Amino acid sequence: MLYSGAMNPYLVLYNHEWYRLFSATFMHFGIEHLANNMLLLFLLGQIFERAVGTTRYVGIYLGSGLAGSFLSFFYMCLMGKNDIVAGASGAIFGIIGGMIIVVLVNKGRYKGISAKRMIFMAALTLYFGFATAGTDNVGHLGGLIAGFILTFISYGIPTLIHNLKNDGSVDFDEENPYT
Repeated sequence: MLYSGAMNPYLVLYNHEWYRLFSATFMHFGIEHLANNMLLLFLLGQIFERAVGTTRYVGIYLGSGLAGSFLSFFYMCLMGKNDIVAGASGAIFGIIGGMIIVVLVNKGRYKGISAKRMIFMAALTLYFGFATAGTDNVGHLGGLIAGFILTFISYGIPTLIHNLKNDGSVDFDEENPYT
């Protein structure tokens, strides 16, 4: 894994192999690791992509994966660890965080998914990460937080503005939107 592009703080920092922050998000430690990530992506990814659109979906997925890798790298540097890290979990957690934003922006429900269900799913997947030895929980949290932020900026704010305009509850002046 290390020779194929997995993330390792020493190689990133001292050999300047920054690409590892990205390439590690496409690698997995075995078929079970890959299957777990693909199951979560299959269950949630299609719904999330329909909600935010393909371009946003790809941006949020990749951005969350990169943010998870970077936070993991930063944490390991702070703690003096030199682990080998790989997996799409940061990106998957970004989709989970993004889906929470989609549900909240849509008044607590989207395509039969409630805010309670999404928050429970996020908590459960985080719990399994913390309960499993060798899991990069910092990468999971980094991806989740990035998913919240990226989805709120790219989907949440425009959707809220659109909903306010169309509800008729706010009278926007098209000539001067700041009044």
